[in-house]
Amino acid sequence: MAEMNQESVEKESGYSGFERFLFFATPILFTIILLAVLLTLFNANWRNQMIALAENIPIVNEWISSDKDKAEGKEPGKAKKENKNIQKEQEEQIAELKALLASKDADLRNLADARKTLEEQVANLNKEIKDLRAERREEQVTEEQYAQQVKDLANLYAKMMPSKSAPILENLATEELVLVLDAMKQEDRAKILEKMNPKVAADASIRLKDVKPADNLEVRALQARLKKNEATKEAHNGLDRTQLSQTFASMTPKSAASILLETAKISPEKALNVLNSVDDATRSRLLNAMTEEDKQATAKLVSKLLPSK
Repeated sequence: MAEMNQESVEKESGYSGFERFLFFATPILFTIILLAVLLTLFNANWRNQMIALAENIPIVNEWISSDKDKAEGKEPGKAKKENKNIQKEQEEQIAELKALLASKDADLRNLADARKTLEEQVANLNKEIKDLRAERREEQVTEEQYAQQVKDLANLYAKMMPSKSAPILENLATEELVLVLDAMKQEDRAKILEKMNPKVAADASIRLKDVKPADNLEVRALQARLKKNEATKEAHNGLDRTQLSQTFASMTPKSAASILLETAKISPEKALNVLNSVDDATRSRLLNAMTEEDKQATAKLVSKLLPSK
C-alpha cells in the first residue's frame, strides 16, 4: 500500500512545466475570450474597435469585408432608392439655388438700371439748377439795373421844378407814376403832388399807400405801358385806315388803280383792305380803272371780295 501511494506521488510530480502552465492558463484564456465575445456583442463601441482592429489583420480583414458586403447586400434596393431620393433632393436644391441666383441677378440689373436713371436725372437736375442760378444772376443784374434807372429817373424829376415835372408825370400810366414817386424822397414827392392834377395826385397817393414789393410794382408798370402802347397803336391804325380811304377817294381812278394793282402783287390782303374801306361809288370807279389796266389781276381781287356760299 505504501509503495502504491509512493508511485502515484511520483507520477504526479512527474508533470512538466508547460503542462502546469496550460493547466492554469486555459481557464484564464477561456475567460478572456468569453469576455471579449460578450463585449463585442453587447458593447457597440467595443465592437467597432474590434472590427477596426480585425480589418488591419491580413486574411481576417477579408472575412470582415465579405461579411460586411453580405450585410449591405441584403437590402440593395432600399439603399439604391435612398441614393435616388438624396440625388433628387440635391437636384431640386440646385434648381432652387439657380432660380434664386437668376432672380437676384435680375434684381441687380434692375437696380443698376434704376441707379443709372437716377444718376441721369440728378445730372439733368444739377444742370437745370446751374442754368437757373445763371439766369437768376442775370435777372438780379437786370433788376438792379432797372431799379437804378428808375431811381435815376426819379432823381431827375426831383431836381426839376415841381411845376414842370408834375405835368410830365401826369402823362405817365398810373403804375409808372407810382413807380417813379415811390423811388423819390418824401419831400420831393410832396412838392410834385402839390402841383399835379388833384384827381391824378389822389389816385397816385392811394396806390402809394398800397405799394407792394418792388418786383410787383415794376411788373405792373410794364404791363400798364404795354396796354397803353397797344391802345395807342389800335387808335393809330384805325385813323390811318380812314385817312387811307379818304386818300384813295380823292385820287384819280387811274392812279389809284395802278397803286392798288402794284400793292396786290406784294400783298393782296392790303389791297382788299383798301377796297373794303372805301365807299361803294369810289370802289366802283377804282374797279373800272383796274379792269382797263389788268383784267386778270382785278378778277382775282374781286373773287376774294365776293362772299363765299
